[in-house]
Amino acid sequence: MKSITWRAFDRMGMTLSMACAIHCLAMPVLIPLLPLLAGSFLGGETTEAVILTVTLLIAAPTLFRGYLKHRKFRVPAIFLLGLLFLALRPGAFHHDHVHEGEVWHFVFAALAGFSLAIGHWINLRLCKSCPSCKDGQSHCHSD
Repeated sequence: MKSITWRAFDRMGMTLSMACAIHCLAMPVLIPLLPLLAGSFLGGETTEAVILTVTLLIAAPTLFRGYLKHRKFRVPAIFLLGLLFLALRPGAFHHDHVHEGEVWHFVFAALAGFSLAIGHWINLRLCKSCPSCKDGQSHCHSD
């Protein structure tokens, strides 16, 4: 793939990760409105699963490609931090209906989204300052 395509994936991943984080931060406020949102996509458990799956399917290859390209460990480390936040959230492995008292589920999910967005942002910054990204070379030579 050309670098411009990878940059587009990074931008899309950063946008989706931020949308995920904002969605997670908004949910504790929206939980009292769930009866009103029950028929919308915002209130469904499927929404969280779809956003999470698409976000991770974009983040994994782009952030690890960023590491392979630039050899900066902070890019995959931030991805792994995001995965850790996802794993630590209450109900991560047995998705029950989230109740009002389980704000930590949304806090950890939002931290995961912000971590992934920051990883994409760092990846984009590294590519912007890397001459080999512009030339389409396989490795960055500007250490």
